[in-house]
Amino acid sequence: MELLDPKKVRLLPGESMGGMFATGAGQDREVGIFLRSSYGAFRRNGNLIHQRAGLIHFNDVLLVLTMIKAGGDSEELFDIWWNYHSQAGPEHFKRMAEQERLVLYFYDDGGKPVSVETENEFRSFFASLPELLKKAKTWTEIEFDRAVRGFCSQSYPKENLWEMIQLRPAAPEVVPVADKTPDAYRGHIPEDLRPFYVYDSEKGHCIRIIPSMLEGDVMPYNAEDLLLPAPIKTVLRCGIRWVKGYPVAPIPLIPGHGLAVPPEDTEL
Repeated sequence: MELLDPKKVRLLPGESMGGMFATGAGQDREVGIFLRSSYGAFRRNGNLIHQRAGLIHFNDVLLVLTMIKAGGDSEELFDIWWNYHSQAGPEHFKRMAEQERLVLYFYDDGGKPVSVETENEFRSFFASLPELLKKAKTWTEIEFDRAVRGFCSQSYPKENLWEMIQLRPAAPEVVPVADKTPDAYRGHIPEDLRPFYVYDSEKGHCIRIIPSMLEGDVMPYNAEDLLLPAPIKTVLRCGIRWVKGYPVAPIPLIPGHGLAVPPEDTEL
């Protein structure tokens, strides 16, 4: 597997990527993240590196997204997309699930890197992915690139991506509320979705849906276990399709953290 030489990496302003490198001959290989600021040289002021990650199902491709928010003279967001079915994909995923540290290389306009070492907060996220990825059908690198471009065209700017994949605690248990019924909702709920209505203490008025990335798991004996509450606004905006009598919606699911939905869609 080809190793990157951090001193020879060339990126466009605002560009970022992940790759394998070694700090010297005989040193262990590790995955690092390479980034070039749109604002010139990177100046780190304190502990201003933040990490988020999400898994997105788009056009039958599972897009693994990690994001870095870096502080300096200006706060900047970087998105790094990981393709499990690329030549180096399985090795990258394995190492990202094992590495305790993560080295970030920031490049200035002259191509000189400044390395920043931080805790690898993506470990548990990457460790949770193999079982899901094994169930999905494979895709080509061309299909992956098209899916990334297609999803970004709908979801950019990067600030939207950052909010979409905000890591959240596991969804709390949904407790029925006596006076919270479909009739209590002031907006319109399509008749076929009313049986899936529920009131969630955090998300408010919701429809229980199956995230599209889990669609292949829908079987008569376990479909109920796959239903997750999503705000009605989110469901109606994304649209649904029916699989074996259950609503399926293309809402990103972050393994271990629940659905990634816009906070402004909450209606308590």
